[in-house]
Order: sequence, then C-alpha cells, then structure tokens
Amino acid sequence: MIDVMKVRFLLFVTALATQLPPLDVPRVDFGVTSVDGTPVSGITAADVTIKIDGKTRAIRSLRLVSVSEIPESDTTRETRETTRIVLPPPKPFGTNALTSEGRSLVLAIDEDSFRTGREQPLRDAAEGLLARLSPRDRVLLVALPFGTVKVPFTTDHARVRRAIALTTGQRSQTETGSEMACRTRRGLEATAAFLDLLKFAEGPTSVVFFTGGMAGPRRDASAALAPGMCELTVDPFTRVARAAGAARANFYVVHPDDMAVPVGTDSIAGSDNPYEGIEHLAGVTGGRRLPLSAAGPTALSRVLRETSAYYVADLEPDRNDRDGRSRSLNIRAARPDVIVVFRPQIAFGTAPPAAATAPEGRPTARQMLLSSAPFPDLRLRADAFTSLGPGGKLKVVALAEPVDAATPLGAIGAVLIDGTGRVAAQWTAADPTEIPRSGAMLVDPGVYRLRVAATDTSGRGGAADVDVDARLTPAGPLQISSLMLGISRGGAFVPRLQFGREPVALATLEFSGQAARLAIGLEIARTMDGPALVSTPLAVERIGDDHWAATGAAPIGGLPPGDYVVRAVVSIEGQPPVRVTRTLRKVIVP
Repeated sequence: MIDVMKVRFLLFVTALATQLPPLDVPRVDFGVTSVDGTPVSGITAADVTIKIDGKTRAIRSLRLVSVSEIPESDTTRETRETTRIVLPPPKPFGTNALTSEGRSLVLAIDEDSFRTGREQPLRDAAEGLLARLSPRDRVLLVALPFGTVKVPFTTDHARVRRAIALTTGQRSQTETGSEMACRTRRGLEATAAFLDLLKFAEGPTSVVFFTGGMAGPRRDASAALAPGMCELTVDPFTRVARAAGAARANFYVVHPDDMAVPVGTDSIAGSDNPYEGIEHLAGVTGGRRLPLSAAGPTALSRVLRETSAYYVADLEPDRNDRDGRSRSLNIRAARPDVIVVFRPQIAFGTAPPAAATAPEGRPTARQMLLSSAPFPDLRLRADAFTSLGPGGKLKVVALAEPVDAATPLGAIGAVLIDGTGRVAAQWTAADPTEIPRSGAMLVDPGVYRLRVAATDTSGRGGAADVDVDARLTPAGPLQISSLMLGISRGGAFVPRLQFGREPVALATLEFSGQAARLAIGLEIARTMDGPALVSTPLAVERIGDDHWAATGAAPIGGLPPGDYVVRAVVSIEGQPPVRVTRTLRKVIVP
C-alpha cells in the first residue's frame, strides 16, 4: 500500500528544491611542488585538507591542470637563425576564444623603486622568463605606481620584451624613509586596484612583482605627534592580499639581492629597511621572494616550474560562500617532502542573479572596455581597418562579432588606446543586433590597441584585444589604406572576419594621390612570401577628389580550410611594387 503522507512529503521537498536557487560549486586552486618548485603529481583528495575560515571543507573532486612548456633549445635556436624563415600568415583577428590553455602572467614593475642604471638585472630576469614561455602563455606588463598597462595580455612575447627594454628606474638618489613609505603606499594601492580588474578572469594568474625595495608598516612621525601624509599602515598590504585572493593571483616578489640598508634604521617613526615591505607583501599574499641575483636570465626559473601545473579542488557548496566576503584559506597535504602553494585569502564572489536581465556581479561592456583584464565568458572576434579620414585624421573601422553567430547581443562597444594607455577614441553600437557590428573612429596616425567588449542578453560578457597600425602605406605619390575583406550582400560590400562556404571573397582598399600608370592586383598565398594560389586584378574607381577605391573578387571556394595571406600588389611605373596584406581564415562549416 502506498504511504500517501510519504509521497506528499517527497513531492513537497521536490517542489521546494526546484524553487531554491542552485548552489555554485566553489573552486580552489593551489600548487603542490617539491623543494625545487617542480610540481608533484599523484595528489588525491584524500591527501589534501582545505580549511576556509578555520572550517574543514569537503572536497568533491580534485584534478591536476597541466600547462605544457616547450622552451626552445639552443640547437633549435641556432637552426632557426641559420635557416631561411618561412613566415606564416599573421593572426586574422583578435579573439578571446582561446583554443588551448596557457598561463596568464602579469609582470608588474615598480619603476619608482629602482634607481636609474640599476634596471639591467630586472631586464635579464624578464628576458629569461619570456624566452622560455610557451607560445600559448599570455603576458601583461603593468608599470607602477600608477598602474599603467604598457602591454595588455598578449602571446606576442617580443612585444613585451621591447617594452621592458624601455623601462627606466625613477627612484630618487636621496629617498628618505618617509618618501619610501609614500611610494610603497602608492604602489600597493595601484596593485590592489589592478587586481580588482582581474577578478572576472578564468583560471589563476601569476603576478611577478618587481621592486627595488618597499617600506614596511611605519609612522612618519613620532608617536607623540599626529600621523603625517606618509603614514603607512597594514591596510594597503591587506587590501592587496584580499584582491589577490579574489583574483586568484599568485605572487612572486622579485627584488635585488644587494639592496643597501640605511645605517640607524630604528628611528622613532619605524624601520627604513627596504626588505621589510617585501617580506610583508610576500607574507600577506602567500607569495615567494625571489632575488635578482647573478643568475641573470635564470633568476625566474622557479616561476616557470611552479606555474607549469596546479591543482583545482571543487568543494561541497555552502550557502554562505557567495556573499562576496574575503575569507582565510589554509591548505595542507598529507605527503612528506612537498610544499603546498596557496593564497591565504579567498573570495568566491557574489551569487549569480535569479533574473538574467540585471546580472549583478557581472561587468558591463563599459567596465570591460576600461579594464585590461581578460573576459572570456562571451567569445568574440575583433579587428580594425584603417582608411582615409578628414582633416589629416585617419578613420579606423572596428569590426566585432560573437564566435557563435546565433548569440543575441545586448551591448557592444570599442575603444582605441594609444601607447600611453589613454583612450584616443571610442564607439558604442546604437543597435547591437545590427549586422555587421562595426563602428568608425577618427584618430591621429599611430599604433593603437583596439579593445572590443560586449554582453549578451543573458549578461555574459567578453572582451577581445588586437593591435592596430593606424597608418597609411606609402607607394610613390600614393597613400594606401589597409585591405578589407568581405562579401557582397544586396549589391553592397559587407566586411567579414571569417569565411566558410562563400565561393568568392571581396577585397577592397582606398588610396589618395595621382599616378600616371597604375595597376593593382590581388593574390592569395599560403605564406607571406609564398607563390600565389589565386591572382586577380582590382578595378579602380574615383570616390572623391583625389580619393580612389580598388575592389575585386577572388575565388576561394576551392581552397581548403586554413589561413591565407591576401596580398594587394600596387605597381606604379618607375616604382618598386608595394604590398598591403590581410589574413583570410577559411573554416569548415557543418
């Protein structure tokens, strides 16, 4: 006989469960290494104890995440340098849709802490680190104490290397203890603000913090007097620790090993020892101190080893996890001769909203535009095309699209950021559903970073970056725009970032100036200097006073999927040919 009361109770519990919001599984990442920093495999959930605010948490699952590291050997480098290099096509567009996992590293340089002429050990160590990174590893370079992003997250390690080569120390030769405290506080505040922008990122980030010395907590006046403007409390250090926990940022505090300690450091205001702040920062973040020693390029080898793999533990959820509060974290491994690397603070963020129309805790498109952090939830593609503009300006047309063409967008915009980190121009789509999603911005000639950010109608956000050379290409008396690829729709040119089943691709460029005898042809090749697989002429027409456009169609239906170099070859009588290129990506469409 059926127990009616039991059935009613089960139905009540089931109905109640369906009304309760689902609990997100909290996730904790940490490292387990040997004494030399080499990751240790074979750790199981039974080996690990995780405590949050002193309470032991049950572990649902534990997995090891490996990041393959394939540094170039000396033999390979010599072979590459003595062999003719075949240049593949450059990337066809910027995207945050990463197809393989790599590390995310932030190189933070406190320029005000290094004296001029003492930067070489820093450069050598950074060079050694960059030379051994995987091509999939992304690096961001930020300068302190003002938090200026010199290079956003990129896999172009050569670009980071060039920027570091220009780094110069700004520290005063006669810095006092109070001035060191003021400098330290500015640097900590900028670091915490920068880490706040990383809290939306997927996966852990390793922060390599270069400093020439930091003050520890101290007064800048005797205890009998009121604090002055350079008072340094523990609060800025604590804020960095909390921000690092929320951003899943692992710290390496890198410093010279020959910093001079002033004589008579025990003043009534506090110690002037430049090591004290370094020890304090490493302590509150759970970070590791690494000296810039005579090891030179190998000074940061431990960073490479420790960050090559880490563990991720999924915990049994608790309804108090998602209150956004920073909590203490402690992790122990019941294995001899291993070191557990973890951050002493953790925050799981706020709970996901019940309604998708107002996603609290998720960044808006504008917030993502003004940030330098990666936002991978909404996968995007983005690129830009440069053409002639009025009054000596150039027109940069930003083009963006979701990787999933069926994704409905709620907002989309773009900014162009110059070399100083300043926003030079911006665009916001009035109708994010309009296709193509493109907008024009006027800027002075130069090199910029285009950042596109968008949210979909459910609140997911994404941002993609791409470098833009907003300069015209000279060809004798002509000034040529960049090459734009697209298709014909209703007799109009529609730009495209990626191609599939299209039988032809349209190519167009603009130029100004006059040439007596001019010919422009279009070629498609596998490599930058490879033989042409397809050749076709471009037709030239006047579109304004001293303003022309060249357009043509190239058959691509018979090309197999892959990346191709599209070359517009401009030939003027008496002048060497000039090429303007663009990468065409063709994919398999199911």
